[in-house]
Amino acid sequence: MHIIASHFKHYPLPTRLLDLLQPRLAIMKGVDCDARLDTMIPVGADWHREIDQALDCCDFGLLLLSPGFFASRFISRQELPRFLGLGPDSGISIRKPIFPVGLEAVPLDGSADLKGLDRTQIFRDSQGNWFNRTRGYIRKTFEDELVAAIAAKLRADP
Repeated sequence: MHIIASHFKHYPLPTRLLDLLQPRLAIMKGVDCDARLDTMIPVGADWHREIDQALDCCDFGLLLLSPGFFASRFISRQELPRFLGLGPDSGISIRKPIFPVGLEAVPLDGSADLKGLDRTQIFRDSQGNWFNRTRGYIRKTFEDELVAAIAAKLRADP
C-alpha cells in the first residue's frame, strides 16, 4: 500500500506527524504502508515528475489539512484532482481513496474554500482536536486514534 501525504511545504507539522505515525503503522497487522512526502524527493530530481509518479502509483491519499494546504495552488490544481472531483450536484466524486486529517484548524462553517473536502469527514481525535492543538498524552491519543482509523480505512478499501 503506497500512501502519498499531501501537505503544504516548508511546514514542520506534516513531517512531525508522519514521523510519529510511520512506526505505529509499520507494526499494524494487515497494513503495509509506504508513506511519501515531497521533502523525500532527491536533490536534483525533477520535482513535478517525482510528484506525478508518486500520485500515479499511490493507493491512498493522506491529506494533511491546514490553511496552507488549501491556499496552495499546486495542491489545488495538481494533487487534489487526482483524488477527487466535483460532481454535477455539487457533490464530490472520489477517484482514489483519501483520508483527510485535521493538521491545523481551518473553518468548517462554510466561510472558507475547502476544495470540496468540507463534504468529507475530516479526522480529528475523539475530542474534536486538530493535531496542532495537541500536546503530551493528548497528542499520543490523537496518534493512536489516527492510526486505528487509517488501519480500518485501509482494510475496508483494499
